[in-house]
Amino acid sequence: MIVRALKAVPAAMPLVAALLLPTAPAFASREPVDMSVMQLDSYARARLAEADGALVSAASAYREAVKLDPASVEVAGRGYRQAVLAGDKALALQTAHILDAAGRLPRDGVVVLLIDAMERRKWHEASVLVDRLESETNLAFLVPFMRSWVSLAERSYDPPVVPLDASYAVFAVRYLEEQLLLQRLALGDRAGLDDAYAQAKGRKVAFGPEERAMIAARFAGLGREDLALDILTGGSNAGSAEQAAAALKQAKKLYRKRSFSPRYGLALLMQRLTNDLAGQGEGTATLSIARIASFADPANDDIRVNVARIALAADYSAMADTEAGRVAASSPAWFDAQTVRLRALLDQDRMEEAVAHARTLVDLDGGSVRSLRLFGDVQAAKGDFAAAADAYGRARQAQGEKEDAALLLQLGGALEQAGNWPAAKPILERVVELAPDSAVALNHLGYALADRREDLPRAIALLEKANRIRPGEAAFVDSLGWAFYRSGAYDKALPLIERAAMDEPANSELNEHLGDVLWAAGRRFEARYAWQAALVGLGQDDGEAEMRERLSRKIDGRAVPARP
Repeated sequence: MIVRALKAVPAAMPLVAALLLPTAPAFASREPVDMSVMQLDSYARARLAEADGALVSAASAYREAVKLDPASVEVAGRGYRQAVLAGDKALALQTAHILDAAGRLPRDGVVVLLIDAMERRKWHEASVLVDRLESETNLAFLVPFMRSWVSLAERSYDPPVVPLDASYAVFAVRYLEEQLLLQRLALGDRAGLDDAYAQAKGRKVAFGPEERAMIAARFAGLGREDLALDILTGGSNAGSAEQAAAALKQAKKLYRKRSFSPRYGLALLMQRLTNDLAGQGEGTATLSIARIASFADPANDDIRVNVARIALAADYSAMADTEAGRVAASSPAWFDAQTVRLRALLDQDRMEEAVAHARTLVDLDGGSVRSLRLFGDVQAAKGDFAAAADAYGRARQAQGEKEDAALLLQLGGALEQAGNWPAAKPILERVVELAPDSAVALNHLGYALADRREDLPRAIALLEKANRIRPGEAAFVDSLGWAFYRSGAYDKALPLIERAAMDEPANSELNEHLGDVLWAAGRRFEARYAWQAALVGLGQDDGEAEMRERLSRKIDGRAVPARP
């Protein structure tokens, strides 16, 4: 077996794959190649690529390894997961069948088999797999919806019913209204549209840009242009009635032939699951689910963007760039895709490309609010806060009379970072008026006031409120501690900033603050230790050169923090 052979190879050989290739004389003489060596080479290359996080290369090598040793469950198991993560549907299905025959199929593999059965329109086979999902429990929330979709495909439609006593009920009901609406549209049920759409709106379903356009096109096709325009103007980037009419015209052109199918319904369910898992730290697990959603509906741009976002969060920025780049300029999801591409460029430290791309987006999107904000975000990431403030200011002008607290916070923050406090202060004050319970706004204004020793009692009050709204957040705890430090209350400042630095030990700013407070409290040795920790936490980019120099001067005694 391949696994036993691999154990004989020293682990410290980084070029193991190359060393296991046949020698030149073997090729020259055309002597038979030992198949076990070829198997080992493919498997070794696959394992090395897997260890490096090179998902596409790993899947490619596993494809070869599975071909050479189709009976190996070990190879199939590893190949299955890498195939799913890399988006290799064919390999995922091939290895899923091998694992299923051996009784080793992962739970999400049943969904891969279900997608294949639906693609082949084998509805009885699909029903059996849906029953299996119910028995294996992990993804049982899919069962009511997929039974309903299968019945729709078999022309014996039964609406989805979520059993209230089922363990997955609390989870499944979150998706019920959206799935019912999609099924009504698939059935062409004009009579049930108003109720289904009203219930989905009541649930506040976060329709994706392409999903919104597809639903609008179907509404229009059923003679309900009123509902079509309503769903198009309900998005976060809703514009004028003229813009909505133009968007509807484009939606009908793009999606008049696209239908709501069982595979589409499954794809959206899997996507909703990834949204619910976001932020829980399971990057590769969530990416697997997003990829399976893309297997169900490969043409879905909302799902492409979702895969790109999750890949970015899982530190696969090159993959995120590639996936987002597959979204066509004509797609309603195009701008969201470009946003992900920009984040991916920034993650790869391709700063100049990101700036150039963001500038191009402003031109292509007609100087819209969203493109100007994105351009401002990139300039802020670059550290050019004056340029960021200019972009946010132009976005504010493009927005007209409407006041957006989030945009004003970006503008005020950029002005403050650019050193223009007189212009920043009234804007940040206005943000707090518009959003008095925004912990971020309260923290920003409170910290800015405290750092400048302006109105310290009010700064402390703002920061105490921010900490009540979002208790335990290191940045907010540090801000309050810093305000007490600026007021000379070291006994109150120190425990707060110590707690913040303990929660985020790699945060250089928090460690510098801790060092300053320790120094003011007379604990000089500990202060230098905290400054050293801050120095270690810094990166190597030029934007941190000033902080690096400041910390070095504090550590070697050339400069000490002034007492507040």
